[in-house]
Amino acid sequence: MNTNRAEYLPHKGVMVEDVSSLLADVPGGNFIDATYGYGSHFKLSEKHNHLKFIGFDRDLESVKSSKTEHDVNHLNFSEIYNFLLINELLPISGILYDFGLSSHQIDSDHRGFSFQKNTQLDMRMDSEQKLTAEYILNNYLEEDLARVLKFYSEDKYYYRITKKIVESRPILTTNELVEIIKEAIPKQNPIYIEKTIRKIFQAIRIEVNNELNEIKSSLHSIKESIVAEGVIICISYHSLEDKIVKSFFKEITTDCICDPSFPICKCEIKQQFIHPKKKKYTPSENEKKSNTRSRSAIMRYVIKL
Repeated sequence: MNTNRAEYLPHKGVMVEDVSSLLADVPGGNFIDATYGYGSHFKLSEKHNHLKFIGFDRDLESVKSSKTEHDVNHLNFSEIYNFLLINELLPISGILYDFGLSSHQIDSDHRGFSFQKNTQLDMRMDSEQKLTAEYILNNYLEEDLARVLKFYSEDKYYYRITKKIVESRPILTTNELVEIIKEAIPKQNPIYIEKTIRKIFQAIRIEVNNELNEIKSSLHSIKESIVAEGVIICISYHSLEDKIVKSFFKEITTDCICDPSFPICKCEIKQQFIHPKKKKYTPSENEKKSNTRSRSAIMRYVIKL
């Protein structure tokens, strides 16, 4: 499984035209932008006025920075369905998930997402939650930290890095963590060292924000609330996210799996969505050149039957 795609992606301009082309055929109604960021996808509401956009973001800074005329709510992925239900906004015409970090998170001098800036080890997407990267690195038991680094970084040196982190406590800044990672792994090409650093930062960030469980929970909760010919669109940036999306899409596009000789279906599996002609879309070469952070993006979508 390839996690070398663990790069950070801003929300601005990432496959916007690709998303726009999909929305042209979506039935009118409420459309959910599950990761508002700085509103670059939300702006498509100006072009597709048959859709009423409703935005969500777990980052309070994004919500506070949103345009007055944009309807943006401070909630996690897993909380979107209940919000829509309580406010009688269901069913919906579709939903867009952009699983990448936004530029203001990456470039922040205090958020701790980037290994290229020396900041406190925070990494919280929601600044109101308690769990931080600093707490994980300094308080997790060795076996728990090893689990996080093994499954969320998939780096072969995860255990050596775990041991070095535990030996080096307390760790307070991103620079300290970078140096510990470098000391823990064999001397090698700087390109491979940087890839390991990226993946370890990714693993800790995923744990801090419970990212993968948030994705799973939201996808499963929203699938019954899409109108016919509506869409679920997902843009992922590393293999762990993409694996979840592929598995979920396979589940909801699968029809009866009973033996054809059975006169009556016993599996009770009924296909809910269909794939488009292509199952995977990536940014154009021009977009990859103009926005290097878009290189790892993969977009998948399904259409409700």
